[in-house]
Amino acid sequence: MDRSCKGETNQIEIFRAHAHVWSHTLNFISSMSLKCAIELGVPDALHRHGHPMTLPELAAALSVPASKTAFLGRLVAILVHTGFLSHQKSASGSDRTSEEDEADELGFEYSLTAASLAIVKGQPLDLSPIVLLTLDPIFVDPFHCMSEWLKSDSDTGSPLSSRTPLHMKHGKRMWEIKVQDEKFNRLMNRAMASDGPVMARLIMDKCGGRLFEGLRTVVDVGGGTGGLARELAEAFPEMEWTVLDLPRVVVGLEGTRNLKYVGGDMFEAVPPADAVLLKWVLHDWSDEESIKILKRCKEAITRNSELGKAMIVEAVIGGGPREGETMKLCYDMIMMVGTTGKERNEKEWAKLLREAGFSDYKITPLAGFRSLIEAYP
Repeated sequence: MDRSCKGETNQIEIFRAHAHVWSHTLNFISSMSLKCAIELGVPDALHRHGHPMTLPELAAALSVPASKTAFLGRLVAILVHTGFLSHQKSASGSDRTSEEDEADELGFEYSLTAASLAIVKGQPLDLSPIVLLTLDPIFVDPFHCMSEWLKSDSDTGSPLSSRTPLHMKHGKRMWEIKVQDEKFNRLMNRAMASDGPVMARLIMDKCGGRLFEGLRTVVDVGGGTGGLARELAEAFPEMEWTVLDLPRVVVGLEGTRNLKYVGGDMFEAVPPADAVLLKWVLHDWSDEESIKILKRCKEAITRNSELGKAMIVEAVIGGGPREGETMKLCYDMIMMVGTTGKERNEKEWAKLLREAGFSDYKITPLAGFRSLIEAYP
């Protein structure tokens, strides 16, 4: 009897293990289906329409040929399953048999969910650029090189010591590709800017005006096209905001009454200010490179007094909800594959800040998987 129970338990464990393997093996299909939906404009079409659409209506709005409507239905099915669309029986399809509905899904109408509203192009909180950047072949293809890269010799001092899987796959570093490939450059700039409105709301909801109390000037270091700074400049019009990034990034960008763009190199110098803001910057760089950036930031905020601070928006690995920790670890893999940087735990952040000359810090978890780190000279 004991043997029988044990054998049955082992079989259940084996089946569960196989299901776990299958689930993680097929995860990429959900991601690629989401990418396809964004490229086709599925959320945009539903948003423009303003109310649920049948499959033929959706196909027509997307310029999908009638011969491909059934295939679109299969894509839509996985979008429903993963929570990016909802569906309900259509009034016009109420007289259809269940067999007909199952065959071609023509008896359903489809509508947006909260998740798909977050990827409607051009909306204030649109994250579709983040999805398209993360799933771009420039980022995805190097993952096929990970095992080869891990076996390669990267001893300190070797020319390959800073070579990433992305460099191995494409023969160039990510920053070189960004300079040379205008399409990828636009994709990355849009992705970084699209995250700004979301982060501005999270920061203000969590910290309110306390975060900027007593501050007159702030520099957004490595701020790209100013997605975050522009939102904060509107929320705090009495303050002066500066976006610092490479000249080729900020050239031609127009500021506002209290927002300006400055071309420069954060490794060399940061304009003096009461505070500096770094959103998703330091995880791109190694500890040595990050310390150099932070030292320039400390010089900027202590040039006139000792009252300044650095405000760092990054992930802090450890201690959070499981879903958030999964995202942090996944982003750490992206950093390993594409950059010299990494996601860090609190101990690693404390060491980084100490070596850059900061005396104290405070961490405030934000909704999602990132935190606000306030660092003081």
